Amino acid sequence: MAKVDAYNVSGEVDYDKLIKEFGASLIDKKLAKKLDYPLVPELYFAHRDLDQIIKKKFAIITGRGPSMNMHMGHLILWKFMKHLQDKFNTHVFIPFSDDEKLLARGLSIEHVIRMDYENLLDIIALGYDPKKTEIMLDLVNMKQEVYNLAIQISSHMTANTVRSAMGFSPESNIGLQFYPAMQAAHILYPSMKLGVPTIVPIGVDQDVFVKLTRDVAKKVGLPKPGDIMSKFLPGLSGGKMSSSDPKTAIFTTDDYSTVKKKIMNAFTGGRDTVEEHRKHGCNTEVCVVCKYQTLLYQDFDIVKRCSEGEVLSGENKVNLLEKVWKELEAHQKAREKAKDKVGKFVPELEDYEPTAQ
Repeated sequence: MAKVDAYNVSGEVDYDKLIKEFGASLIDKKLAKKLDYPLVPELYFAHRDLDQIIKKKFAIITGRGPSMNMHMGHLILWKFMKHLQDKFNTHVFIPFSDDEKLLARGLSIEHVIRMDYENLLDIIALGYDPKKTEIMLDLVNMKQEVYNLAIQISSHMTANTVRSAMGFSPESNIGLQFYPAMQAAHILYPSMKLGVPTIVPIGVDQDVFVKLTRDVAKKVGLPKPGDIMSKFLPGLSGGKMSSSDPKTAIFTTDDYSTVKKKIMNAFTGGRDTVEEHRKHGCNTEVCVVCKYQTLLYQDFDIVKRCSEGEVLSGENKVNLLEKVWKELEAHQKAREKAKDKVGKFVPELEDYEPTAQ
């Protein structure tokens, strides 16, 4: 049986069942057309109040729990955010929940800020407009009004509500138990500042923070946020892609030989022999390479040819490798140039010099 919560995901996820349990709605064709993005609704598949909120002005917010390395699954979200910023001419707010990461993982402040910096480079490299983008690192440049809002929100959240929603026990540290109020402050800050509702593109496992925020929004005089929920991008080995398991993910800093090794070892739906593959074709339902071809590059043709046995799984891998490396090589060049732009987004880190961790 699948387990999906804000800190753990395991098992085979039944998304239709999950959305019914959450009380959310699937993104239909009409709404998908308004968003005008190839991964809607295949990956970004469900929402809360999105259809109503995008009728007027709104802001976009999604956070980042920093890790030492971002992977290509992370980039999908940030490219989607950039698309929404450009299409709807919206303000984008990106809070880094580095304080939560410190509380949950027992890391040092210095190490977490190094992770902030590395992840900042990946986000900035995608071309966000600094005039319409606000990045806040809780441990570095949190605004007083955000903290004040979190305190106000916390007065309307009971410990029992938070523990039930998040799965905390009485033994969980008090910092983590306070953190949903901080996340709610992140989500509602653009509403407080700009007077518009917010849309939160978010992984389905993080939807609990949006639900908690929706419950408290009116109590602090702000509009309920909506969200756009995404499915999990499969890992190279077939499970969930994870930063904690390098074999499952292609990281933005991987070199060519590492990327090649990972893709050539990826799980496929190929048959045991060439003869069987030519006869029966690839099982695209389980083939990670085929899923990447469609989700990352919308190449439905090669997947069809592989399913019919015309293309072998090894050939499919080589084709995917060429696409991934072309994208990744360009991103790594942009990432290097982003070092000179950090100060435009987070002035406090303009002269930051990362040290080995």
